[in-house]
Amino acid sequence: MNDLRISKKRNKHVILNYADKRKQIGKGFTNITLARKALKKLIADVATEKVILGDRYKFKEEYLKYATWKLEKSQDTTVRLSPASVKGYLCNYSNYIVDCFPDIFIDEVTGPVLEEFVIKLNKEKKSTFTGQSMWKKSVDIVYKIKTFLRYADGRKMNVDRSVFNWHMKDQHHLQPEDDALFYPLETNPIQATEAARLIYGLYNNRKASYLSLLKLTAVATFTYTGLRYAELKGIQKKDVDLVNQTIYIGGVFDHNENRLKKKTKKRASSRPIEIQDDYLPYITEWMDKIKNIDNPFLFPSLRTKGPISSSAFKTMIWMTYEEYDLAKLEWKITDKNNINGKRNPGNRGITKSFTIVSSPFKNCPTKNFRHSLGTHLVNAVRAKGSLIDQNYVMNVLGHGDYKTTENIYGNHVMRISDKERAERRKAVKKAMKLDLITFPKKQELIK
Repeated sequence: MNDLRISKKRNKHVILNYADKRKQIGKGFTNITLARKALKKLIADVATEKVILGDRYKFKEEYLKYATWKLEKSQDTTVRLSPASVKGYLCNYSNYIVDCFPDIFIDEVTGPVLEEFVIKLNKEKKSTFTGQSMWKKSVDIVYKIKTFLRYADGRKMNVDRSVFNWHMKDQHHLQPEDDALFYPLETNPIQATEAARLIYGLYNNRKASYLSLLKLTAVATFTYTGLRYAELKGIQKKDVDLVNQTIYIGGVFDHNENRLKKKTKKRASSRPIEIQDDYLPYITEWMDKIKNIDNPFLFPSLRTKGPISSSAFKTMIWMTYEEYDLAKLEWKITDKNNINGKRNPGNRGITKSFTIVSSPFKNCPTKNFRHSLGTHLVNAVRAKGSLIDQNYVMNVLGHGDYKTTENIYGNHVMRISDKERAERRKAVKKAMKLDLITFPKKQELIK
């Protein structure tokens, strides 16, 4: 039995349940009229069992428990949950929910509450992001909140299920007008001429040093296989079969956890892929180069028993792009050998860091190769008389559904040369079947 009353607490009128040790229900009100109205509604909701006071849970408290629990579970290496996949729940709590979400019970979370939360995020937290990511971050935060609410609903925490019918995609009044701020960033595929320029230049310089051959092998591997970055890092020497020309992809290397996982992004991602004839000389030379290195990985670190670090690998890729005019970098070099003109006896050395000023691959320094190969293969499937079928393309890219492949890679318009554009214009003219009028020359128009 509940005993609900209004009581004065500091400068607010609050609803207390005297039958439950005077537990406060909801937030306080500065106006007694509003408090009475809320009390009347609460009594009606309790009577119809829309609200069960004995089982009310604070949203923020339970969300934090859920986020902490998921992170703890992810530490168990025997389960499929990974820390990288769940740490966003805690980050969202500490950076956004704790400040911007109202202090309410789970059963009070509705669509309008989420709407006001998104508005508050945009108003108070926008400065913490670049303009392009605020909407996308809001989508991610709301998605994780609704995931938690489904968990809470399964635990019988009295969730208002109408909240599941509220979707960010339907909130047109909250969405930015600018497409660049609304849609996800698209990967710009590397063009065949650009990849050829890289490989040709790197090949001619491959004997200069170990790093030179590493650059060539990395670029050639991405170009001919279209592997995901984590897949490439997880390849071991034993996975490469030069006789049968195959590489087996059976896992990924997670640098956040610093270990090889026998787990891929999708079930279909565990697969053997072909070593193309043009790629065979590059991988063969590299395998010969690293055969005596005491490290099992195809792209080994020379300091540890794992693969080359992510920072070193990505820096190498960006330096390669800069070398072949596919990126403009701004370098910052700090000399720690000397401080204010005096010799530094402590941490010494010269550090280098860079900022990407411009590049067609600014947001995806390695994924562009995958998108390029995927686009070419999808286009080949569509061509008449092609020997490349959908199943082959799915296997190369590690997808379980060809619709996924086509949706991701089937809409790219590849950049082409001026000569190819001229030929395409002729093809369009022919396809249109129009008897076009020959326009007068410029001199005739002047007359």
